[in-house]
Amino acid sequence: MACYFVCPSCQTALRVDRSKLPPRPARYRCKRCDTVSVVQEHLHDRPSPPRQRPPEPPPVADGTVYHHVSDLARMGMAGATYRLVVEIVSRDGTARTLSFDEPRVTVGRGDAGIRVDDPLVSRLHLEIERVRDRVIVKDLGSTNGTFVNERTATAEFVGETDEVRIGNTRLRIRVEMG
Repeated sequence: MACYFVCPSCQTALRVDRSKLPPRPARYRCKRCDTVSVVQEHLHDRPSPPRQRPPEPPPVADGTVYHHVSDLARMGMAGATYRLVVEIVSRDGTARTLSFDEPRVTVGRGDAGIRVDDPLVSRLHLEIERVRDRVIVKDLGSTNGTFVNERTATAEFVGETDEVRIGNTRLRIRVEMG
């Protein structure tokens, strides 16, 4: 009989056959969040619905109209150029914001487009790629890993509300029309 193991940390569902489970408790390491848990303690007849993101804040009532950059293309502004904006917050809380017209930029301790003074960051740790109005972060085989919203990530799309962490450094990445 099929059932689902649901990771207690990230709610990822994995289909398992109850008849193939061993008689003793079986441990499973979640591939998404790396949490180890006992399968028999987290079995369900069907997977739980995915977690919902918190609702967007209400629009500012000052008369300003905001549009998502993909909406601008539909409104006849298809020739618009996009700029990658990266806010870097170090462990001591100091922040700096950098802007790039290039579609790709690397982040690391060594010879990278964005240099970070953090001993837990690899020389070439992360690549940020802008694809039109979206952003993909790619771990470049770093020693300590890349985390998006505190979950391990190798390559993942990120939005304005997502937080990317490498070592003790936090990044917020967005795309602006230029």
